[in-house]
Amino acid sequence: MKFLRNMKKLVLALSLFICSALFNANAEPISSICIEVSGTATLNIIPDRITVEIGMEEYFRKKPSGDSILVTLQEIESGIRTALSDAGVQDSAITVSDMGNYRNRSASDKFKMAKSLSVVVTDYDRLEKIASAIGSEGVSSFQLVRLDNAEMPSYDRMGLKASLDAARSKAEFIASNEGLSILMPLEIIENGPNYYETPSFSNVAYDNGAGMDNMRKIVRRYSVKIKYACSLNPR
Repeated sequence: MKFLRNMKKLVLALSLFICSALFNANAEPISSICIEVSGTATLNIIPDRITVEIGMEEYFRKKPSGDSILVTLQEIESGIRTALSDAGVQDSAITVSDMGNYRNRSASDKFKMAKSLSVVVTDYDRLEKIASAIGSEGVSSFQLVRLDNAEMPSYDRMGLKASLDAARSKAEFIASNEGLSILMPLEIIENGPNYYETPSFSNVAYDNGAGMDNMRKIVRRYSVKIKYACSLNPR
């Protein structure tokens, strides 16, 4: 029985040795011929979360008698919040982003307070409705500060895949032109997304309708660099 067990071990060891030898004999070594290419992709994404900052500042309104009265922040903010509510913006989407006025007080003895509200809306139609309703008196600025989309991780994967596909297509074209075949990627370096473009504009530009068609999308660019191992095509 001991003899049979030893024979089985010997046969198993010989089998593993033969399989390993055959595998090593048939395995193709990694080619020293390489092609290094870059691939890029650009996505234009419609935002579903638009953050706008509305600045306000106290001002003096002239009365028919010629005297001037101070229009307070409370009065200005009340009008702005009414316009926001009429546009369907909830109070939870409005926060105070700044308070105070940093102008040089020595320039005037009539110091005026200022305040900024950060407002989040879901589409440009609502933003346009707000801009047309708040007027200009007491409003010192109206500026987009951020565009975002809830599905951004999904878009990032889509952009990365597109840049990888672009790199492989370029490598295959070069290889074919040079009588080579692509084997496998040896190195992949991701460089993007390296752009996140958030257009911004002042209330003056907004009032005359300038640039609205160019601000409706988030532009993200994706880039990769890949090194491929290649082999010579048989003649």
